[in-house]
Amino acid sequence: MAAPLSRGQEARWNKRLAETTTNKARATALWDLARLLAGADDTAWADLVLLLQGWTQRQQGRGPGS
Repeated sequence: MAAPLSRGQEARWNKRLAETTTNKARATALWDLARLLAGADDTAWADLVLLLQGWTQRQQGRGPGS
């Protein structure tokens, strides 16, 4: 199971995400955060990959909901 973020980690990630100015930078930060959140949990990682793939496709104007 993925571990929750500490308050300090949460603040750091909120700051990093707020500072992104492009979809590419935001995507990189979200993928990094997903890997951290999933830890060694392959099921959580697979779920996060699907979630982020959908987000990425929508940002590019492809996929459901675009």
